Amino acid sequence: MTKLHYTRSRGRAETTRWMLAVNQIPFENIVINMPEELDALRATGKLPFDQIPLLEIDGHNLSQSSAMIRYLARRGDFYGDTETDALWCDLMAGAVADFSETGLKAMFQATNEIAISEQQAAFAKFAPCFEARLKQNSTGFCAGTRLSFADVILAEALSLYLEWIPDILEPTPLLKVLNETVLSQPGIKAYLTSDLRYPKPDNTCVIDIARGLQRSLPPHFPDPNQFVVTS
Repeated sequence: MTKLHYTRSRGRAETTRWMLAVNQIPFENIVINMPEELDALRATGKLPFDQIPLLEIDGHNLSQSSAMIRYLARRGDFYGDTETDALWCDLMAGAVADFSETGLKAMFQATNEIAISEQQAAFAKFAPCFEARLKQNSTGFCAGTRLSFADVILAEALSLYLEWIPDILEPTPLLKVLNETVLSQPGIKAYLTSDLRYPKPDNTCVIDIARGLQRSLPPHFPDPNQFVVTS
């Protein structure tokens, strides 16, 4: 069984989950709840860069999200049909990584109003570029003539925004159609309705992450350094 080690959250493991899903590869979420569990994982030697998420698949230990995504893209033939397609996949992946950052940070903001405002600003910056690319390519996809990993990770990033701002795609009709196309994929549809899909992150999720990784909580939390170990 393929195993994905991470905290009890979507976070930076979620793009990998979507790529596993579109490939219809069964996997298990291995949850890091406590620092001792992370220490035990480190002791196995499976973390070459001392970072999670860790994906155990096909005899490999992959601990860089971008490498996981591209490995799964090649494995499932989601990298386009030409070198130009592959180039556009990589270009889009870089932009999506920047775009998703604001969505990932939303749960750490002091108020919902701040989270929404920052996401609206990021969407206003990136969405017209994504829409223009879809118009330029004129196939309904980010690269080439069929679904690629660029489409999947873009839809995953959009899912972060849509949970906070449900109508955010209305000004970008091509992006809206692409999102619906990705969500209609059998593996994605099955994943999003399964127990493997964590709910929208909240303060409990933020606390779980900080405890498991021994990191500071956002400054608006009481005692933000309660999980930080000092020597």
